[in-house]
Amino acid sequence: MFEFWFTAAYDDIRPYMPDVPILVPASSCIQQRRDGSYYLRKPNLPEHVTQRAADCGGFVASFKWGGKYRYEPQDYVDWCYKWGPQWAACMDFCCEDEITSGKPGIVRDRQQATTGMAYRFWDDYRDVPWVWVPTVQGWQASDYRRHAREMKPFIDEMRMRYGPDSAFRVGIGTLCKRASTEMIRQVVETVVTELGDVPIHLWGVKLGFLQNKIAMPEQVVSVDSAAWNGLRARGREAFHQSGLTQRQYIWQIAQPKYEQKIEKELSSPKQQMMLFGSEEIV
Repeated sequence: MFEFWFTAAYDDIRPYMPDVPILVPASSCIQQRRDGSYYLRKPNLPEHVTQRAADCGGFVASFKWGGKYRYEPQDYVDWCYKWGPQWAACMDFCCEDEITSGKPGIVRDRQQATTGMAYRFWDDYRDVPWVWVPTVQGWQASDYRRHAREMKPFIDEMRMRYGPDSAFRVGIGTLCKRASTEMIRQVVETVVTELGDVPIHLWGVKLGFLQNKIAMPEQVVSVDSAAWNGLRARGREAFHQSGLTQRQYIWQIAQPKYEQKIEKELSSPKQQMMLFGSEEIV
């Protein structure tokens, strides 16, 4: 069953939010102490929200915090224990051109750092009650191919331990700022070809990708986005005209509206695609 996870920042959590899959970024829960150090606040999700997942906050760390996390792996683990996600992303490192300056060597360094962090979580925190989700990173499709191929033995080990009925999946990163849905599809196909039937999650993919006339590979079981809240461009004008508070608007107006759009796209006829090397059979 395909899942859309609504990314909800700490300040957007409200008692009246609906029971839909909620992804909470750790970066939105950061708080600075008087001494300059940081800690992660518990996101007070209402009890009726039972589908919960944790985002490590790699995008914010990469673009707003100078490429470094403001919390250690142990801090992140302790934070997850406070509110109980079903699955949580291993801390990873994005590879957008703005970060790497288009240099393959820097992409490679960030891939290796992502792999190393995934191993660290697996080695040190394997027995936590939630499922760890590693991420395949890159910029060009060839980057993703290399990283997926290198991580496959590790991913297979994780999948075997968790079992087929678990929440285990593998994320594909550095997708949220892509202008081309065709490029996203190429990346997804490349990773799927390397990993086989492993469940896939696409980090930060907007509605435009779901509107593609070509069906997603069946391995893609979930995506997430923060773009659903309707507070950009014309959506912000609608919010101001609604007479509601910002959080009332996003949960009472924007979220149901976005969910309807998702259901419409997923139910619309699409060309089926099978992968055999680089061939597409429609």
